[in-house]
Amino acid sequence: MENYWERFGFYPAKVLADKLYCSRENRKWLKEKGIKLAAKPLGRPSAKAVENHVSLGERNPIEGKFGQPKNGYGMNRIRARLKDISQSWIASIILVLNLVKLAGEALLWLGFSAWEMLKMTIVNSIEADLGKLKIKNQPRLESGLVFGKLAV
Repeated sequence: MENYWERFGFYPAKVLADKLYCSRENRKWLKEKGIKLAAKPLGRPSAKAVENHVSLGERNPIEGKFGQPKNGYGMNRIRARLKDISQSWIASIILVLNLVKLAGEALLWLGFSAWEMLKMTIVNSIEADLGKLKIKNQPRLESGLVFGKLAV
Protein backbone atom coordinates (compact mmCIF):
# COMPACT_ATOMS: atom_id res chain seq x y z
CA MET A 1 0.00 0.00 0.00
CA GLU A 2 2.89 2.34 0.72
CA ASN A 3 4.26 1.70 -2.78
CA TYR A 4 0.84 2.70 -4.15
CA TRP A 5 1.00 5.89 -2.08
CA GLU A 6 4.51 6.70 -3.37
CA ARG A 7 3.54 6.04 -6.98
CA PHE A 8 0.17 7.84 -7.16
CA GLY A 9 0.16 10.16 -4.15
CA PHE A 10 -3.00 8.68 -2.61
CA TYR A 11 -4.37 5.41 -1.33
CA PRO A 12 -6.93 3.40 -3.31
CA ALA A 13 -10.57 3.71 -2.30
CA LYS A 14 -11.09 -0.06 -2.22
CA VAL A 15 -8.80 -3.07 -1.84
CA LEU A 16 -9.53 -6.61 -3.03
CA ALA A 17 -7.60 -8.93 -0.74
CA ASP A 18 -7.26 -12.61 -0.02
CA LYS A 19 -7.23 -14.27 3.41
CA LEU A 20 -3.48 -13.87 3.89
CA TYR A 21 -3.68 -10.07 3.69
CA CYS A 22 -6.78 -9.72 5.89
CA SER A 23 -5.19 -9.92 9.32
CA ARG A 24 -6.58 -7.85 12.18
CA GLU A 25 -3.58 -5.53 11.93
CA ASN A 26 -4.12 -4.88 8.24
CA ARG A 27 -7.85 -4.41 8.71
CA LYS A 28 -7.22 -1.86 11.45
CA TRP A 29 -4.65 0.01 9.33
CA LEU A 30 -7.02 0.10 6.32
CA LYS A 31 -9.84 1.40 8.53
CA GLU A 32 -7.58 4.18 9.87
CA LYS A 33 -6.72 5.24 6.33
CA GLY A 34 -10.36 5.12 5.22
CA ILE A 35 -9.77 2.36 2.67
CA LYS A 36 -12.66 0.00 2.02
CA LEU A 37 -11.72 -3.68 2.24
CA ALA A 38 -13.56 -6.09 -0.05
CA ALA A 39 -12.89 -9.40 1.67
CA LYS A 40 -14.54 -12.02 3.78
CA PRO A 41 -15.31 -10.52 7.20
CA LEU A 42 -13.99 -11.97 10.44
CA GLY A 43 -16.39 -14.07 12.48
CA ARG A 44 -19.95 -14.73 11.49
CA PRO A 45 -20.89 -12.41 8.64
CA SER A 46 -23.84 -10.05 9.06
CA ALA A 47 -26.23 -9.22 6.24
CA LYS A 48 -24.46 -5.87 5.69
CA ALA A 49 -21.03 -7.51 5.49
CA VAL A 50 -22.24 -10.04 2.93
CA GLU A 51 -22.89 -7.29 0.35
CA ASN A 52 -19.22 -6.13 0.74
CA HIS A 53 -17.97 -9.69 0.21
CA VAL A 54 -15.90 -10.48 -2.87
CA SER A 55 -17.95 -12.52 -5.30
CA LEU A 56 -16.63 -15.81 -6.61
CA GLY A 57 -15.30 -14.63 -9.96
CA GLU A 58 -14.13 -11.15 -8.96
CA ARG A 59 -10.52 -12.09 -8.19
CA ASN A 60 -10.11 -14.53 -11.10
CA PRO A 61 -8.38 -12.04 -13.44
CA ILE A 62 -5.98 -11.02 -10.67
CA GLU A 63 -5.11 -14.59 -9.70
CA GLY A 64 -4.77 -15.48 -13.39
CA LYS A 65 -2.25 -12.69 -13.89
CA PHE A 66 -0.22 -14.08 -10.96
CA GLY A 67 -0.46 -17.58 -12.43
CA GLN A 68 0.78 -16.54 -15.88
CA PRO A 69 4.37 -15.76 -14.85
CA LYS A 70 4.45 -18.73 -12.49
CA ASN A 71 3.29 -21.34 -14.97
CA GLY A 72 4.24 -19.81 -18.31
CA TYR A 73 7.52 -18.11 -17.49
CA GLY A 74 8.89 -20.25 -14.65
CA MET A 75 8.61 -17.77 -11.80
CA ASN A 76 7.75 -20.60 -9.45
CA ARG A 77 11.06 -22.34 -10.34
CA ILE A 78 13.45 -19.58 -9.23
CA ARG A 79 16.15 -21.16 -7.06
CA ALA A 80 18.34 -18.13 -6.29
CA ARG A 81 19.76 -18.10 -2.78
CA LEU A 82 20.34 -14.38 -2.42
CA LYS A 83 17.48 -11.89 -2.14
CA ASP A 84 18.90 -9.50 -4.76
CA ILE A 85 19.36 -12.23 -7.34
CA SER A 86 15.87 -13.56 -6.73
CA GLN A 87 14.40 -10.07 -7.13
CA SER A 88 16.37 -9.64 -10.36
CA TRP A 89 14.90 -12.87 -11.75
CA ILE A 90 11.39 -11.78 -10.80
CA ALA A 91 11.91 -8.32 -12.33
CA SER A 92 13.22 -9.83 -15.57
CA ILE A 93 10.20 -12.15 -15.84
CA ILE A 94 7.83 -9.22 -15.30
CA LEU A 95 9.78 -7.26 -17.92
CA VAL A 96 9.26 -10.10 -20.40
CA LEU A 97 5.53 -10.15 -19.59
CA ASN A 98 5.30 -6.43 -20.31
CA LEU A 99 7.32 -6.75 -23.53
CA VAL A 100 5.05 -9.54 -24.77
CA LYS A 101 2.00 -7.40 -24.05
CA LEU A 102 3.52 -4.34 -25.76
CA ALA A 103 4.54 -6.41 -28.79
CA GLY A 104 0.97 -7.57 -29.22
CA GLU A 105 -0.32 -4.01 -28.95
CA ALA A 106 2.36 -2.75 -31.36
CA LEU A 107 1.18 -5.20 -34.02
CA LEU A 108 -2.36 -4.02 -33.45
CA TRP A 109 -1.35 -0.38 -33.88
CA LEU A 110 0.77 -1.25 -36.91
CA GLY A 111 -2.29 -2.86 -38.43
CA PHE A 112 -4.37 0.28 -37.98
CA SER A 113 -2.13 3.29 -38.48
CA ALA A 114 1.25 2.44 -39.96
CA TRP A 115 -0.12 -0.01 -42.51
CA GLU A 116 -1.85 2.76 -44.46
CA MET A 117 1.37 4.80 -44.62
CA LEU A 118 3.38 1.74 -45.66
CA LYS A 119 0.82 0.90 -48.34
CA MET A 120 0.87 4.46 -49.72
CA THR A 121 4.70 4.46 -49.78
CA ILE A 122 4.78 1.22 -51.77
CA VAL A 123 2.11 2.42 -54.22
CA ASN A 124 3.89 5.77 -54.74
CA SER A 125 7.25 4.10 -55.38
CA ILE A 126 5.72 1.69 -57.91
CA GLU A 127 3.93 4.55 -59.70
CA ALA A 128 7.16 6.56 -59.77
CA ASP A 129 9.06 3.59 -61.28
CA LEU A 130 6.34 3.03 -63.87
CA GLY A 131 6.32 6.75 -64.71
CA LYS A 132 9.99 6.51 -65.69
CA LEU A 133 9.17 3.91 -68.34
CA LYS A 134 8.25 5.51 -71.67
CA ILE A 135 6.47 3.54 -74.31
CA LYS A 136 7.56 4.32 -77.86
CA ASN A 137 5.37 3.77 -80.87
CA GLN A 138 4.91 0.05 -80.80
CA PRO A 139 2.39 -2.22 -82.45
CA ARG A 140 -0.54 -3.22 -80.24
CA LEU A 141 -2.82 -6.21 -80.28
CA GLU A 142 -6.60 -5.88 -80.26
CA SER A 143 -6.52 -6.47 -76.50
CA GLY A 144 -4.22 -3.44 -76.02
CA LEU A 145 -1.05 -5.37 -75.28
CA VAL A 146 2.16 -3.90 -76.66
CA PHE A 147 4.84 -5.82 -78.54
CA GLY A 148 8.48 -4.88 -78.23
CA LYS A 149 10.72 -3.44 -75.55
CA LEU A 150 10.10 -0.53 -73.24
CA ALA A 151 12.57 2.36 -73.29
CA VAL A 152 14.08 3.27 -69.96
